[in-house]
Amino acid sequence: MELRQLEYFLMLCEEMQFTRAAERLNIAQPTLSQQIKVLENEVNTPLFNRIGKKITLTEAGQILYRQAQTIFQTLHTTKMQMQQLASLEKGILRVGALPGELTNIVSDLVLKFMHKYPHIQVTVTSGEDIHSLLKNNTIDFGFSFSPLIENYDEQFVEIPLYTEKFCYVERKDTATHFEEPVQLRHILNEPLVLFSNAHLCRRILNAAAKSDKLTVEPKFETSSIPAIFQFVEQGLGGTIVAKTLFDLHASDKLQAHIIQHPILERETLLIYQKERQQSPAFKAFLDLLKPALTNYQLALSANSL
Repeated sequence: MELRQLEYFLMLCEEMQFTRAAERLNIAQPTLSQQIKVLENEVNTPLFNRIGKKITLTEAGQILYRQAQTIFQTLHTTKMQMQQLASLEKGILRVGALPGELTNIVSDLVLKFMHKYPHIQVTVTSGEDIHSLLKNNTIDFGFSFSPLIENYDEQFVEIPLYTEKFCYVERKDTATHFEEPVQLRHILNEPLVLFSNAHLCRRILNAAAKSDKLTVEPKFETSSIPAIFQFVEQGLGGTIVAKTLFDLHASDKLQAHIIQHPILERETLLIYQKERQQSPAFKAFLDLLKPALTNYQLALSANSL
């Protein structure tokens, strides 16, 4: 059963006369008669009662008429919805990001996106393994850091966005006079308020210290980003965080010193599946991404968007 046959059938139901239906379809009347006959043979039952030159629907014809109307209405609705997707009047955007500052940045980007495209439904999923979220079809694309990418997987596209360094943050009024850029061995002698070992930022710090045969012995540990900065403001010690995280929680009471160390820097990646057909919403998000990152005064990568 072909859509073209159903279209002919519906037109004949509307006109109830072969000649007029054929004229409206812009086909020859014998062609219409033949296609209706083929359709009746396929369903193995007459669809029209033929009484002289008059025709009426059989009971089977009435069933097909109702179902054919539903089919074409569904097709029309589907076409309209697809056009809405293309025009960004409708759609879904599912974004993934690592917990912490990256989720904060992505959420800010999503807010800008939703102001421009208010009819798009957006979700942001925070997770430690962006690749698994992509494989499980939980997200459409995600943001991660290059130190986490141990084995390159050809099924993913990984676009470098920007590189950032880590910094030592302390109170301005109790600032230690380090030479710039600061060396890690000097900072680790200071009282520190740090993330726990489960946090990515701390794991990178631990790796840097280990490479220099140094130890990390914080005065206090927490998984709370606001608590880290509150404790530093209260003079309990300094902290070591990514520069972006400091910028997101900037305070008049605090100052940051860039740390000179090859491990204490990371590149942010945009990741999506290579074979996945990306939606118009995804492409619109990419159009907003580069200027938005520039507003953060981040050092965009050479091969960025």
